[in-house]
This record gives sequence, structure tokens and C-alpha cells, in this order.
Amino acid sequence: MTARVRRCSPASWRCSAKAPFRALPLSRVHSILVGMLRLPTFAPCTLLVLSSLPVACGDDGDTGLTGVGCGAGTVLVGNACVPADGSDGGSSSAGAGSSGDGAGSSSDGGAGSSGGGSTGAGESSDGGADSSSGGAPVEIDLADVIIHDNPADVANWPITTTITQLDFRDDGVHVVFDKQDGDGRWPDIVPPGWDGPLQYTLGLVERIDGQWHASAAMQYWYGLEAQGGNVALDNQVAVNWYYDGRWGEMAGYQPATGETIGVFVVAGNVRGVLDGSQSPVLERSNVVVVPMPGVEGASHSF
Repeated sequence: MTARVRRCSPASWRCSAKAPFRALPLSRVHSILVGMLRLPTFAPCTLLVLSSLPVACGDDGDTGLTGVGCGAGTVLVGNACVPADGSDGGSSSAGAGSSGDGAGSSSDGGAGSSGGGSTGAGESSDGGADSSSGGAPVEIDLADVIIHDNPADVANWPITTTITQLDFRDDGVHVVFDKQDGDGRWPDIVPPGWDGPLQYTLGLVERIDGQWHASAAMQYWYGLEAQGGNVALDNQVAVNWYYDGRWGEMAGYQPATGETIGVFVVAGNVRGVLDGSQSPVLERSNVVVVPMPGVEGASHSF
């Protein structure tokens, strides 16, 4: 005659339907029951089934029942601990040995960046916007946007490159586009009074009082990985991107986390340059549409 042991999820204190039963010899059941009688209290974590009679026993730290002690949020499947939700969670669990050593889970949950590889869409893309933006547009046409502190006709500049990667990081906004590097990359320009060159300017598109506004204000030189700081921390956009009257309605405006924004890049230096004279080529990228990240950042591939 044998008894079967089923481990419960310590996080929820209810048995997992996915956890199979494990057979124990009758002699082992006897020693378990004797040990149980000496315990003052029992938490409803492990269920013993002897024939059809359930007996409460032990807590989630008791390894004497099965030889395996599973941590919070895990369940015993066979002789290994797995996440309590039934997924493998990227787990690489080892089986328990007969010596009673516990099986340890090394699951990292398979978690990626807060953006989870989400994809957005741009003016030249047919993809949909991130679902967290709640019915956001799949594209933003700069022709429908009020431009601030940039060439007034920048919306009409040819779209000659596409943003393929966008990362909101602690040190700023990182973008990847095909005119950024290589033989056909956008050329550099040395603005008057500068000691070194700039390659492109990055901007945001924000919806304020029902109207889209945009300005490319972050200046990047060739090889600069990121610029602009953590956009969600301490009102960074309102305080350090668009902070005075040059940016009209954008001045002092901080997009909320999850709010739909656009991101684009323009060749050369267009911050405060209204005639395009500091752009060796009059070219720009598409506008990618994404949710405003939280302080933890986000990554998007297009």
C-alpha cells in the first residue's frame, strides 16, 4: 500500500492542479504520520492522500515529507520545484536526490526589458502601436504637427531612414537607424562656436490639448550612444528638454507614463536652427509611435 504526496503553492496556500502525485512506501508514510503527531500546528501546504483520506501536515519549509523543499511561489512536480503558475518560467530545476537534498530552482522568469521587445509603428510602417497606449495611432504625420524651434518645413524633408531600435535608458534615449553609421551615414556638421561636430538631432512628438507638437532638441555627435537622461525621472522632459518659450506649448510639459508619444531624428543640427543651414542633407527619419516609459525604461524594436 502506498500514500501519495502533493505539494501546494506557498504563495496561495492552495493545491496546484498541475502538481502530480508522488508515491511513498507504507513504511515512509508511517514515519511521516508519527512525526506529524509531534507537531503542535499544521499549515495547509502539503496534502497526503492515504487511500481516499486526506491528512493535513507540515509547512512549506518541511523537507521531511518528500525530500524536497520548495520555496515560496513554487510547487513540487515529480521531484523538482517549478513556478506555481504552471509555466516553466525559463526554469532550469535539478531533481532531488535520494539523500534528501532539495531541488533548487534557478529560474529568472525569462524576463526581458520593461518593453518586452514590443513593436511600435512609424510613418513608413504598417505595424500597430503598442497595446499599452490604449488605441494610439499607428503613425504620426509631421505635416499635421506644430513644429517648434526647428526648420518650419522639416515635415517636408524626405524620409530617407527608418528607426529600427529605440531604447529609453537611464543615461538617455538610444536609437538605431541605417543612416547612423556606414558608408551612407549622415555627414557631420560643426555648428558655429562648437569645437566638434554633430551628426543628428532627436526629437519627441507630444499631444497637448488635442494637438500634436514636436521639436528635435537632443543633439548627437557620431558615436554617442544616448542623450537626454532618464525621460521619466523627475520631470526630465519638462525640465531639461523643453523648458522655455522656444518650445511653445511643449515648454514645461511632461508626458505621463503610458501616454502616446512619437520619436524621430533629423540630419545635422536643427535645435534652434530655423532655416536648415546646419543640416548637410535635408533628411529625416520616420516617426515611431510608442508609450511614454516609466523610470525603469523601455526597449522597442521596429
